[in-house]
Amino acid sequence: MADITSQMIKDLRDKTQAGMLECKKALEESNGDMELATENLRKKGLAAAGKRAGRSAKEGLVVTRAKDNDRYAIMLELNCETDFVAKNDDFKKLAFEMMDIAEAAGVDCQSADKLPSSAEDKIKNAISTTGENMTVGKIAQFAVPANSFGAVSSYIHSNNKLGVLVELACESANGQKPELSALGKELAMQVAAAMPLYLDSSEVPAEVVAKEKEIYLEQMKDSGKPANVLEKIVEGKVKKYFSEVCLVDQVFIKDNAKSVTDLVKEYSVKIGEKITVKRFARIQIGA
Repeated sequence: MADITSQMIKDLRDKTQAGMLECKKALEESNGDMELATENLRKKGLAAAGKRAGRSAKEGLVVTRAKDNDRYAIMLELNCETDFVAKNDDFKKLAFEMMDIAEAAGVDCQSADKLPSSAEDKIKNAISTTGENMTVGKIAQFAVPANSFGAVSSYIHSNNKLGVLVELACESANGQKPELSALGKELAMQVAAAMPLYLDSSEVPAEVVAKEKEIYLEQMKDSGKPANVLEKIVEGKVKKYFSEVCLVDQVFIKDNAKSVTDLVKEYSVKIGEKITVKRFARIQIGA
């Protein structure tokens, strides 16, 4: 049997919000397998769906830049070891230099391994100066395609440890009004606060949906309800799951009487044509 450490128990508790004893037992039963322990806790109703560890393993900051009349935006994460260095002006300057290099490399540069060698040289120089390890984390670049219409909006939380990009599409140049970018800002803040995992239900992998159904059925196996009733209950639970993890199905954080889809429809009326949410990216230090 695997040696179950106190750190493993803490990590599982942070991830699931289950009690310490339940986490210890789940890890023992799974022989130290964190994912299996999480799944077993959920089946027992002891862990919440979609909970993710909020504990940060890294320090650093997230930077963004928008240009071309909101048709393009880039976001980059730069990591270091301590918050002291993350708040240093030289580190902030380095983050923007890394973003410059990524932008110059083109929109296909969506990860650190696509950066040219000049980025690595700058990172090495910074490491030798500060004595701390530094790495470029996630990169996201969104651009409205040529001969298409839309906008890319960005949002950076005040602590510079969380950033979001959202791309919207409209039907014509007439739709590229200030209201389109305003909607993008609203959705970017929605993504920051509500942490969706997918754009809509079509993006949720079939195996994820199947696993959710399996967990719900396990939770209700001793309910005594007929199979057809259980099936309807599971369908309702899956729909609720989508409303938690899919952006367009979420409740709008500023008005829980409407969904994100309702909000998009309202703005479609304002600009006089259909608006489509194309994609989003969310980068958070330590996540």
